[in-house]
Amino acid sequence: MIQQNDDRLLQEYLDRSLSAEELQLFEERLCNEPDLAERLIKYASDDLVLAEWGAAREQEQAVPDEGPVLSRAARIPSRSNRTVVVSVMTSMFSVLFMLGGYFLYQFFSSTPLVSLSEGVVLSSGEPVKNFIKQTLKQGSAELHFPTGAKVLISAPASYEVTGNNSMHLQQGSFIANVPSSGIGFQVDTPHGRVIDLGTLFSVQTVEKLDTRIQVYRGKVIASLMNQSGGIQSSKQVSERHSATIDSAKNEIAEAADTNSLAEKCGILHYSESVILQENMPDTLATGKYQVFEHDGLAFVFPERMQVTLKSDLQLVAHPSEITAINRAGRITAGTTVDCYRIYYDPAEQEGTFIPVQGEIHFDRPILGVILDRKNLTQTDRLFHPLCVSDANRSFVHQGTETDTGGKDPDARYDEVAISADRRTLSFMLLSGERFVDEFRVIVQSPH
Repeated sequence: MIQQNDDRLLQEYLDRSLSAEELQLFEERLCNEPDLAERLIKYASDDLVLAEWGAAREQEQAVPDEGPVLSRAARIPSRSNRTVVVSVMTSMFSVLFMLGGYFLYQFFSSTPLVSLSEGVVLSSGEPVKNFIKQTLKQGSAELHFPTGAKVLISAPASYEVTGNNSMHLQQGSFIANVPSSGIGFQVDTPHGRVIDLGTLFSVQTVEKLDTRIQVYRGKVIASLMNQSGGIQSSKQVSERHSATIDSAKNEIAEAADTNSLAEKCGILHYSESVILQENMPDTLATGKYQVFEHDGLAFVFPERMQVTLKSDLQLVAHPSEITAINRAGRITAGTTVDCYRIYYDPAEQEGTFIPVQGEIHFDRPILGVILDRKNLTQTDRLFHPLCVSDANRSFVHQGTETDTGGKDPDARYDEVAISADRRTLSFMLLSGERFVDEFRVIVQSPH
């Protein structure tokens, strides 16, 4: 039931200005009150409607050479200014219309907004038309929404863009990275709806079965829809949790969180800057990067488990050492090991080197790491999941750049270290928008 002060709460929720107690109570209501969840969707899109109207008016009325052209990368008006913006625009509309585009242009050039008239584009810059079914038979497609949301869709998939901050996924899977400017990003599937609340999450749907959601950062609202298109029930899915929307069983079932996955993988715990992902996407596995783009977050993938070495394996046993002789190590033939891939791909700040620091604590000894691209390629036949059926496949790697001799004392290097008890891996990786850092961690398999 909508209450009198709900508009205020919705605005403060989107502005993240609620107290901890108010936040908990309000999010409980979102999960239990479908009307309120639908109101949140509409309220989150108010800014987009306003910005889109302004962009269209500007295009029609703007006077040439009156000032700088609006940037495509500009932002929409902040939600904390929504009430002021709406009231000012309402009262001044007739005046602005009579005076022409000059004052309107000045208003929008001084107020950050996303130029929503640009629409959704692929990473290549090619525009994507709304309400046109797209079929992806192989590879991947990366969609850039005007709100800042980025969605990487993996084949096989069928989907369509339904708006400047929404899409429909008929079948397939994707990973979405949604900044605060894209809060309210909506994904419809044959089984339900997912509303983003500013996060990093993935969706996988099998048309005749169910929709599965996994949240890596932030939170989403998962909703089961009825036949008339209304919300039947909703459940909030929090960070490091997953859920399944099952229309056949008429339920939203929350799955085990990633703590149980970590335990299964032999990881005791890991820092907030690390995200554990159970399966490596084929696009990333084949060397097509820009899949998990995110500043300040590194991903760990269990690559291959229970691999018995048929010959000795050379690797870096002491990565914090500088000289090659002190760094080197060897695992003897017959040893059974588990392999993990660490991956970092920053997204936003092109031309800079953005750091990420993290730790991963294993329940078994770390035998060593494989850091450079040459050795990554040479060990693909042992540890790469796609080499199980074809050991001769080759892949692209970028590796890391750790200090192996101090040739340039002013240079900044990636840092990787293993604790004295061999149970804790720590790292500080530096990479730019067009590059990635990646390395393998070899851990002793349980007996």
